[in-house]
Amino acid sequence: MSGTPEESSLSQHDAVNLLLNTQAPEEVSEEVQESTAEATVETPEPEEVEVEAADDSQAETETEEVEDDDEEEYEEIQTYRVKVDGEEFEATQDELIKNFQLEKTAQKRLQDAAEQRKVLEAEKASTEQARTQYETALNAVAQELQKNTQPRDQAYWDNLYESDPLEYVRQRDTERDTQAKQQTVLAEQQRLQQLRLVEEQKKLLELVPEWKDPEVEAKEKAAIVTYARSRGFTDAELGAATDSRIIDMMRKAHLYETLQSQKPIAKKKVKTAPKMVKSGQPKNKGDSATERKRKAFDRLSKSNSREAAIDFLLTK
Repeated sequence: MSGTPEESSLSQHDAVNLLLNTQAPEEVSEEVQESTAEATVETPEPEEVEVEAADDSQAETETEEVEDDDEEEYEEIQTYRVKVDGEEFEATQDELIKNFQLEKTAQKRLQDAAEQRKVLEAEKASTEQARTQYETALNAVAQELQKNTQPRDQAYWDNLYESDPLEYVRQRDTERDTQAKQQTVLAEQQRLQQLRLVEEQKKLLELVPEWKDPEVEAKEKAAIVTYARSRGFTDAELGAATDSRIIDMMRKAHLYETLQSQKPIAKKKVKTAPKMVKSGQPKNKGDSATERKRKAFDRLSKSNSREAAIDFLLTK
């Protein structure tokens, strides 16, 4: 067999050793085996190729992921066209959802507020009814106490004391108790009346906000009193007028009649106003008609409307 010079010299040397030493074949075979084993050792090139292939595959996967991310980043956001107060706007789905949630929240709060207002109004009506019943009961008690109280002069008490001292003491005690009850009822009536006056004053300011100005309030109240007296109201009736609705109606009536009384004066002033004469050459009727015709034609030329056309045809 042909081979490299190293392989040929090695073979000759091995042959000489085989002739001289009987143990040589074993050693040679061991060395041959070692050299054969060394010759059969191969580098893991396929593994490196596989690693490189795996690296290439991973790089391709990463590239695809980056491309997908780019596509997601550059994906167009879908919008919807909505109209608010006659104007159109572009809104995304998230914005529509958010606005819907806000609207529902606002509606719920408004509904809760309306329900609470109804509850408060019901409680207020119930309280007002109970107070009215209480005032009615107080008036009934006051009338009953007034009936049981009979005015007696000093001569009556002197005679009763002389004739029956015990009855005198009893009646005196009864009279004092009745007077104390009357004072209690009267004080409670005055307290309720004061509360009602405060409430009616608040209502009156809501009906007539101009009276929040003290000067305006004093001026108009004085005028209303004068107007009411001219209509036959007495001072006692005016003093008892505490209902805000009645006072508001009296104010409106006064303002209306004041306005109506001023209209004839204005009409009279208009009728008696002197005619204004312009300086310069007076125009004759022909010039005036021509001017009116020209102005009507100018209006028709500018507007080109049906009304302008009718006006031009009727102008003489």
